Amino acid sequence: MTMQLTNRQMTYINAIISHAPALGIDINKTDFSRAELRQVSMATKGKIWIPNWITHDQSRRVGRGVFSIPEVQEELQNVQPGHGVEGDDLADSAPTPTEEVQHVPEELMPV
Repeated sequence: MTMQLTNRQMTYINAIISHAPALGIDINKTDFSRAELRQVSMATKGKIWIPNWITHDQSRRVGRGVFSIPEVQEELQNVQPGHGVEGDDLADSAPTPTEEVQHVPEELMPV
């Protein structure tokens, strides 16, 4: 179970969800590298600094320069259908499979 996050912490979680896809970062995971988080920080704040609540929390470290942020997955699971998250709208608007179009002869077309 993850800790209860502050509004500022949730803002960073939502920034990961919003900016990561455009940066080529997979958000369907719980562990993020320092390099990935720096990209998100640059896109969000124009600075490479990763929030201290991530980097200074020993329980979030899963390896050298890799941090566990399970809140990203939790937040993705909380999104209700019809309530898009920036970056997932493409999946929501995927074209439907094409149906076979039947040709109507011109003589049967209404004038």
